Amino acid sequence: MKIYYLLLIGMFFSLNALACEQDDMEIISCSLVGETPRNVSFCLNKKSQEINYYFKRAGKTELNVLFNSKRKLERLTDKAMGVTYLGFSQGQYGYMLSIINGTESEEYSMSFDIKKGNKTIQTTECSSNSYRSNNIISKYIDDIPYNPLKNEEFIFP
Repeated sequence: MKIYYLLLIGMFFSLNALACEQDDMEIISCSLVGETPRNVSFCLNKKSQEINYYFKRAGKTELNVLFNSKRKLERLTDKAMGVTYLGFSQGQYGYMLSIINGTESEEYSMSFDIKKGNKTIQTTECSSNSYRSNNIISKYIDDIPYNPLKNEEFIFP
C-alpha cells in the first residue's frame, strides 16, 4: 500500500515538473477538464524573475509567452467578489485565468477563458488538482485598478 502512495505522489510531482522548465518555479497550474490532457501554467524563473506562460496539450507546448520588463502580465483583483484575474492579449485573442476564493483560506476554484476580440469563445473549469501559490509577487505583473462602482465599460484583458 505504501508503494502505491509513493507512486501516486511521484506521478503528481512528475506531471507538475513537466509544466515548467528546470529553472522555473510553478506559481499557478490549471489542469483543464476534458478528454485531452491540457494544462495552463504560469512559472517564475528563479534567476531572472521573469514569468513564463505555457499552454500545453497532451504534454506538447502550443503557446509560450514570456512576461518581463517589456511585456507584463496583468492582474485584476475584485475584492468584493473574492476573485483574482490574471490575463494577457496575444494578437486578437485574450487569455484569462480566474481564481475564485472560497470561504476558507486555502479554498479556491479556477477557470480559464479565451476571448476573441471582446467576446468569450471558450470557458473551461480547472480540475480540482490545479494549483496556485498563496503569494504571487513579481515586478513583471501589472496590477490593474478596478472600481466596480464606476459605470464605464470595463474589458479585461
